[in-house]
Amino acid sequence: MTFNKMHTVPLPLAVHLATYSVIGLFCAFAGGLNLIDPIKIIPNAVIFLAIAGFSWGYVFGILMARKEVVALGFLASLGYVAAGVWKYGADWRLGALLLAIGAYGLITLIVYRQRILEA
Repeated sequence: MTFNKMHTVPLPLAVHLATYSVIGLFCAFAGGLNLIDPIKIIPNAVIFLAIAGFSWGYVFGILMARKEVVALGFLASLGYVAAGVWKYGADWRLGALLLAIGAYGLITLIVYRQRILEA
């Protein structure tokens, strides 16, 4: 992933990757807390820990310039857009946040897709 002579990540892409890192941290924490209660392990903890693993794997895959991961990024961003539209009726703030994360991810991946794959 060569962006310029100093091999830095552009700021919009760095913000996108930081967003997914924070989502992974939150889900890992929530999944760990749900492991305490045996009733909540299967429905909640497994899902939260899977999202955390996906988020961190996505970030490291983008930094390693894997083209398969770029396609997963598009799917994840579309998933956040869909979740934002779905949750917009229940709580407009959560829906707007999810919608913004998904839209920003789609725009960032469209703009930087070619530069990510230059390795």
